[in-house]
Amino acid sequence: MTRYRISLIIFASFIIIGGTVTGYYPPSQEVKAQHHGAPPPAAAIGDRKLVLDMQTVPVNITKGDDVLMTIGFLDEGKNANIQHVTFRMDISKDGKHILSDFFHDHNGEVRLMFKDKGGSSSSHTIGGNQDVLTNAWISDPGSPITISGPVFNQSGTYNIDLELTTIDNDKTDLVEPLDYPFDVNVS
Repeated sequence: MTRYRISLIIFASFIIIGGTVTGYYPPSQEVKAQHHGAPPPAAAIGDRKLVLDMQTVPVNITKGDDVLMTIGFLDEGKNANIQHVTFRMDISKDGKHILSDFFHDHNGEVRLMFKDKGGSSSSHTIGGNQDVLTNAWISDPGSPITISGPVFNQSGTYNIDLELTTIDNDKTDLVEPLDYPFDVNVS
């Protein structure tokens, strides 16, 4: 083998092994608000590690409950909310898509009130405002964004996938969205 090929093989091996080791971040032990299993691992943006901070009221959800979900992303080093967050939330259960939309908050904490309106309709209405810059739902001051319709209306495990798309400024799109999957159990 030529010297060039050996160098290329060593470099490729270093990238593959190094990417595997440095791409894994163990779950943060400081996220005390995660009530539905282990929190997703922290994601790195530059020298910052971003962790998901998700809380629900009630903590133990029963089918048909109105659920207040508060979602924020923390800078683990500063233990402070990341400002101007936009994320896409996708909710599914048993492989069936339930809801997918974008949400934004200038202060970095999105509050969503899920209200099961009962009935046989599978449609949802969202009460809030459309942010022109991010094309995402934002709340009225002092109120959560309201999602009316059947979301957590059956017992079982719901898969929620959050894709963080902006941070720090409404115009700062991430090159690659950060993915935060987690499950919510409903009894």
